[in-house]
Amino acid sequence: MRKLQQKPFSAALILATLWTGMTSAEAPAPADMAQEEAFLNVLPKVEVPDDVQPIPGAVNEEFRNCEAQWPPEYAMSQKGPEARAYRDIYGYVKVRNVIATSDCACAGKVAAWSDVDLIAAAIREEAGKERLSWQDTKAVFDASNEMFPVAETMCGGSF
Repeated sequence: MRKLQQKPFSAALILATLWTGMTSAEAPAPADMAQEEAFLNVLPKVEVPDDVQPIPGAVNEEFRNCEAQWPPEYAMSQKGPEARAYRDIYGYVKVRNVIATSDCACAGKVAAWSDVDLIAAAIREEAGKERLSWQDTKAVFDASNEMFPVAETMCGGSF
């Protein structure tokens, strides 16, 4: 700290660099909400009941306990430049699958990867990008986060 006090220019340069990095990391809000709604149209729809009730006799199995059934693509998608985007999409696909099938066991929570590929392709086309980032799938992430409490209520426990 003493060295920085002796060199005020260095301290100012470091702070400016940090400030620039922090401000550029923020994601801009969508300028047009209609554009945001159009983007959400690429997601397959799921019928969410108005009055969510636990499924009678449902046996809830947490997704993390279903690793033996995970699609191979899921394990491969945990690293790399599109990892977060693929996790966002798969989170949506698996929670949609549980709600649509009312299956709280591994069979319901481990969804087909082909749906992930279809959604990723639609988002790429909509965004005009080859590589997806978390900014491209934030709406997907938000949509899945809205559905997780529904699935957890239906299943009577953690996803």
